[in-house]
Amino acid sequence: MSTCRHFVPLLEPFRDGELSPADVVDVEQHLVECERCAERLRLGEALRLSLKEHVRAASPVTDAFEDRIRMALAAERGREERLASPGDMHGRMLSWRGIMPIAAAAAVVMVWAASANNRVADSKTTSKADIASTPASVEKLIEDLVANHQRSTGPQFTEQTLLPQLETEVGVPVRAPNFKPYGAYWEGVSVVPVNNQRAASLRYRLSGHKLTVYVYDASRMPVRSTLKERIVRSAPVYVGSRHGVSIAATERSNGVGYAIATDLNNDESAELVASIY
Repeated sequence: MSTCRHFVPLLEPFRDGELSPADVVDVEQHLVECERCAERLRLGEALRLSLKEHVRAASPVTDAFEDRIRMALAAERGREERLASPGDMHGRMLSWRGIMPIAAAAAVVMVWAASANNRVADSKTTSKADIASTPASVEKLIEDLVANHQRSTGPQFTEQTLLPQLETEVGVPVRAPNFKPYGAYWEGVSVVPVNNQRAASLRYRLSGHKLTVYVYDASRMPVRSTLKERIVRSAPVYVGSRHGVSIAATERSNGVGYAIATDLNNDESAELVASIY
């Protein structure tokens, strides 16, 4: 344990290539011997990749933006050429050395401003009451849940102790339900996109059946709204089927939503989701 406490702060600079050669050798040796730290490293890499993909999708570079940058550079070049004498190549080269950093800085500012505007616009147009509120949007949520359940890709990581780190990705606390009384065993977890939102996808295996439990922000993913309500264990759960997959959902008072996707029947999936507390 003391060894892990020494190496955990080094994992991020190790991933970024910021350690000295001697420290790199020490960390690599520790990762070979310690599966927990190796899992931490894989989780960090997966979260970074997921965040990068989300940012790229949220703020794509448009053709209009590229055209504005080209026009700004062309205008600056024309201005410099008018100021410089025809034979003053030295002065022109010096001028361009000054222009490029300024143009690069201007481009960065424009990108930042565009991104900020997008974030402001998103905050205005994606209030919790509006996100995925139409029946068609909710159906898209459920279709994404089913499609992810049916995919055979492996989990991003398998260690349950790392689940709390997913809250920044998903927006709500993430914990693993205890399905041991039903004979289910844990396989791992991934963060998956669900109709422009994100959910934690926890995988279990139950008597040969694949079981996927989703944890998500219920205010942004109203999965239950197109499912049928029933009472199990004196609490409401919401059940339906899509493409031969049973979907059962429930919500907790802290805003955490849970949904189960499985090839078990609706009664069994409703019992499982009702057991989550």
